[in-house]
This record gives sequence, C-alpha cells and structure tokens, in this order.
Amino acid sequence: MGFSLAIHIIFASLGVSLPVIILLLEFIGIRKNDNDYKRLAKKLTLIFMVLFAIGTASGALVASELFLLWPKFAVLLGQVAITPIYVEVFAFFSEAIFLGIYVYSWDKFKWKYGHVLTGVPIAIGGALSAVLITIVNAFMNNPVGFNIKTYLSNGTVTGIQPFAVFTSPPAVIEFAHVLFSAYFAGTMIVLAYVIVRLLGSGDGNAKAYYSKALNVILAIAIIAATLTIITGIKSIESLAVYQPEKYAALEANLHGGAYAPEVIGGFAANNSTSLVDYVDLPDLQSILLGGTANTVVPGLNSYPKSTWPPLIVHPMFDLMFFLGVGIGLILALIVVLHIIGKKPLGRKPVLYLLFLCAVAAVLLLENGWIMAEVARQPWIVYNVMTVAQAANQSPGILPIAVLLFAFYILIIPFSLMMMKRILKNQNL
Repeated sequence: MGFSLAIHIIFASLGVSLPVIILLLEFIGIRKNDNDYKRLAKKLTLIFMVLFAIGTASGALVASELFLLWPKFAVLLGQVAITPIYVEVFAFFSEAIFLGIYVYSWDKFKWKYGHVLTGVPIAIGGALSAVLITIVNAFMNNPVGFNIKTYLSNGTVTGIQPFAVFTSPPAVIEFAHVLFSAYFAGTMIVLAYVIVRLLGSGDGNAKAYYSKALNVILAIAIIAATLTIITGIKSIESLAVYQPEKYAALEANLHGGAYAPEVIGGFAANNSTSLVDYVDLPDLQSILLGGTANTVVPGLNSYPKSTWPPLIVHPMFDLMFFLGVGIGLILALIVVLHIIGKKPLGRKPVLYLLFLCAVAAVLLLENGWIMAEVARQPWIVYNVMTVAQAANQSPGILPIAVLLFAFYILIIPFSLMMMKRILKNQNL
C-alpha cells in the first residue's frame, strides 16, 4: 500500500498542478498575444491527458487496495466517513468531462477567453479530489461522526452522522497543506523538465521559448512554496492539540513540559527514555508552539509505550525541515536577485540549483507523507482502530499484492516512454 501511494502521489500532484499551469500559460498567451505561451499550454495539455489516464488507473488500484488490504477499516469507513469519497466521484467526472471539452475546443470560441473558462472546472475538479480524499485522512487522524465509546465497548457503530466527517477539527488545515504541497511538488517537476530543455537548447528562439515558461512556472512554485510553509507550520501546531503522541514523536519529546527545547538530530530506540547525539535550542519549541517559553508541550512519557509512534519519524521530521528551509532559501535568494535586477534565471548555476530544488521537492513530498502516516502508528483510525486490527492478514493476499506491485513497477517506464514520445512528436 505504501509503495502504491508513493507512486500515485506523483501522478496526483501533477494532476492537481498541471491544469493551473496550463490555464495560466494560455491566459498569458492570449493577454500578450504571444503564441509561445499558447503553444506550450497546448502541448502540456497532451502530457496531462496521458498523466490523467494513468493517474485514473493508479487511483482505482489504490481504492481497490483500501478495501482489499484493510477490510475492517473499510467497513467502518463505509458506515461513517464514505461521503467524501462519493462526492469525489462527482469531482472526478467533472474533471474528465471538461478535459474532453477543453482538448477538443481549441480555437472554437469567438470570445478569446472562452476556451480558458472551459479548463477552469478541470483545475477545480483536481483540487476538489485532493481535498476530499484528504478529508478522509483527517477522519483517520481525528475520527468523528459516530459514538466512539459504544464502538470501542462492543464493536457496534451507532449515532452515525454521515456529514460530520467534513467537520473533523484538523480537516481544513490538513487539506490546505496537502493541496498547496501538491501544487508545489507538481509545479517543481514541470519546472525541472523546462530547465533541462532550456539548458540543452542551442537555438535562440528555443531559449526564449523555454525562458518564458520558466518565469511563469517558477512564479507559481514560489507562491505554492510560501503557502505550503505557512500551512505546514499550522499543521504542526494542530498536532499538539489533536494528536499529541504524533507531535511528541516528531519533536522527539520523550518528556513534555514547559521551556521545551527544539531538538535537532538525535535518535532513540522505541523503549528508550533518552536521546543520543542531538543538539537542542533552549526554550525554542515552547516559543514556536505557543509564543512563550512557558508553553507546555506534549511528551511521550504521558502515554502508554504501546501507543508510541516509531521514533524514526523524528529524523524524518528533521529531513523535512532542512529540505524545506534549503529550498525556501534558494527561492528567496532568486526573488531578491530578481528584484535588484541581477536576472538570476539567465545564469546556469542558478538553473542547476533550481533543478536540485525540484528533485528535493519530490523527496520532500514523499518524506512528508510517509512521516505523517508512520507517526500515526499504531493507529489506522486514531484511538479507535489499530493497523493490526484493520489489516487483511490472510496468506492468500500475497499473490494479489505481488500483481499490484508489478503494475506500479511497469507503469513508471511506460509513463516516461509515452511522455517522451509525445514530447518528441510535438517538438516540445
């Protein structure tokens, strides 16, 4: 399941971000009467069609795995929190229908912006799909909509409120962070492609063409990165309230309390009571969480060790922090250089740095999702159902798992081959 999601999240991020890039390029092309922007938008639409088809197949398999690998969780989900998944089907259909309209209606509108408007539901549908699926994840982090005490006592689901899943306390900040991080990661992947083509272009016209694309896509990436950082900080703050064990594990708080330092580095076995090889910044964690040094932070020592998340999530949290800070500083430097008129995007070292940022952005996306899900362990539904209780532990599941794994192994080279063929045929 983890491997499937790791692959699917790449397609999902591109599926969310590409429509925004395409529509903005087309809009600018119409506004400036510049065919380069419109040509790039049209060619990226062909790539999006391939990714949409493959992403749809990938998403269908992930949905199948949900019911196949986690049957007891699927039963609870179906009774209490299935509404977002139903609504997501309509979002997907809207996206698919308007994608067909958008693709086959180029140059069919008398009003010059008419075609752009047909693409807006594609971008909205992609964003809604991400939001609705994340709402289900928020339910897993903070379950609502049924009588939990009764369920824990006798396994009976009572007091069902099918729309309460939309009101799970961490839902808004969680889907905002997921959405902006998907925009950021997907845009950076497209940016990496443009940089490769720009560096390999010897023709002046080609360089101008790709430079225009670089400016627009980088602007989107910088905005998305800023919003990702803001919502990421808010997400961490919400964990201290709604999932204190997860927060404590991420921050390596074996002991809670006021005047808590920010711990950088360090590791410990799950049953250990102390960290080794770490640096701490006195009082900083308390200040960051509550604004004052005497803010009390959660500690793992307040909870049974059987419910502690694996402490490997702390170095993963450190990795997320350093990658995020590194990318943010590079993007900020580029913005400053641009403001003072240094034209940084015309320099090869800057382009190489941006390419490394794109690679780091994908790593950041994967690391963030893995960290978030591992840090909820041992729960699949927080304080309600463990992963062990939810899992299909039948030996007969193994052949099916191998087939699913093989599908994702094959889909990667197939996707790259198809996109390379389209780009070559379209001279993009």
